[in-house]
Amino acid sequence: MDSASNDLDRMLTDARKTLESMRQGKTPPPAAGDAETVRGVGEAGEGRVKVTAVSGGRLEKVEINPRAMRLSAEELGEHLVTAANAALDDLRQNAGDAGGPVVDTERLGKQVEEIQNESLRQMTMISQAFNDAISKVRGGGK
Repeated sequence: MDSASNDLDRMLTDARKTLESMRQGKTPPPAAGDAETVRGVGEAGEGRVKVTAVSGGRLEKVEINPRAMRLSAEELGEHLVTAANAALDDLRQNAGDAGGPVVDTERLGKQVEEIQNESLRQMTMISQAFNDAISKVRGGGK
């Protein structure tokens, strides 16, 4: 196969892997062109602890009001956990809202597989046609 068909095959294979990871509940890495990061915010301890989570389920920021420093380590830890969980819940909600219509990954995966298989068949036929034409030119048009 030539470079173009290898590139197409690689792109479609990557797409199939991404769809499979989505089916398994894993979050695919954000695409390079993603313009907006989705955020979720959670608070605890009467607003004294605030956590911000971002796309991919990572924590972006933890804010602790100086008044919270008077709490015991155990209480502060509980507030941090509560705020982080609330931020992750908010993130999931916001990501769902920002996601638009739900994608049927099973159907889409089958379509990508069909496209990949068909493109490989076509590229093979095109390559064979070029090889046959080159052979005829070199062989004097047999």
